[in-house]
Amino acid sequence: MQPYWLYLKQLALYVGQQGRTLLKRLYRRLLPPLLPRPLSPHKTYRLDIGHPDRVVILLIGCGGTGAFVAHILAQLANWARSAGIDLRLYFVDHDIIEEKNLVRQNFCAAEVGYPKAFSLAWRYTAAFGLTITPVVEQFSAELLDRFQPAYSPQGTLTIVIGAVDNVCARRKMAEAITAKLKQQHGSQHKFFWLDAGNERLSGQVLIGNSLEPEPLLSPLGYCLGLPLPHLQEPSLLLERDHLQQELSCADLNLRGEQSAMINRMMATLVGVYLYRLLQSRDLGWSGSWVNLQTGMTKSIPITGGRLVLPERPQHIPVRAAAPEEMAETCPDCGGEIIAGQDEYRGVLIAVRFCAACPWREEVCPECGGELGEDVVDFEGNGRPVPVLNCLQCEWYALIPENEAVTDGTA
Repeated sequence: MQPYWLYLKQLALYVGQQGRTLLKRLYRRLLPPLLPRPLSPHKTYRLDIGHPDRVVILLIGCGGTGAFVAHILAQLANWARSAGIDLRLYFVDHDIIEEKNLVRQNFCAAEVGYPKAFSLAWRYTAAFGLTITPVVEQFSAELLDRFQPAYSPQGTLTIVIGAVDNVCARRKMAEAITAKLKQQHGSQHKFFWLDAGNERLSGQVLIGNSLEPEPLLSPLGYCLGLPLPHLQEPSLLLERDHLQQELSCADLNLRGEQSAMINRMMATLVGVYLYRLLQSRDLGWSGSWVNLQTGMTKSIPITGGRLVLPERPQHIPVRAAAPEEMAETCPDCGGEIIAGQDEYRGVLIAVRFCAACPWREEVCPECGGELGEDVVDFEGNGRPVPVLNCLQCEWYALIPENEAVTDGTA
């Protein structure tokens, strides 16, 4: 009888395991659509820059970190030109190249005696065929107005890169950008401040574009506003040791108090932020810290903040999915593609279908991108509503309540 009872025990365990597996599958398929989706603490929100006509980058400081960032900016501008983006570069620094700069900064002996901003601008203008404007003067708030491009229908984006080695210069930048953001409230001209600073063997890179104390999140999955660097890290504007305040990074390096590699590392981090912000458009960090002594690098993702209702987007086509660039033939049979409009769950969308076979796709009426469905709590009252949104641009539309109920009970 013992083998028989062992058989029954194994059979019971097997049936129980299969039952639990079936219940888990039913739970995953049926229950989530019926429940509201709270903000996940592990979800990362990417920074949204919109679709600006022009991008202006001001590199403030062309010394230890800035001289290496200049090379990255030249390569970025070369990419932007091939992608049809109007990207304008300005190198700002009042200092002159000295012999002591050759140990750690991105200069050579033939450039000694020339202004840093002029030397870097001339070098990369000749190397890449770009138009880079050198500004041989100290940073001031007036520079933000002087190099602001003319009005453009889709807006402009200004990125101020701080690569300075003293608190006084960083304070001027914080005051100027703060005043600019107050003036530009509600405007299509966006300002980002990307700041890089370092000590002997460590440093940090912070980015921000908002005066709010916490990130402003869109219910559709991106970050509308990120606190400025000095709001994220108030110690950036605090006075350092008196001796360090008097000496530049080059002097500290000669005294053996600063690593020759820390500035290259900071410039690389700045490059990562720029490429992810402008090229891949998936930047989801608010700041990064690096320590060359321990070899550790830590980045802070944007995972929380205050939900705000975004403004309705303008009718701006997305280049990567513009209707005129779509395939003109059916991917299944090669037949003629016909474009039109149709109603989907009570929302008017764009459709493309084949005249010769059953192939059909529903796309965004603004940019032709892929559509998705989500449940969003716009008012934060615990009553989420279903929305239809584009996965490539900012278009979205509320699904009528009767359509949502019908779909949920089907």
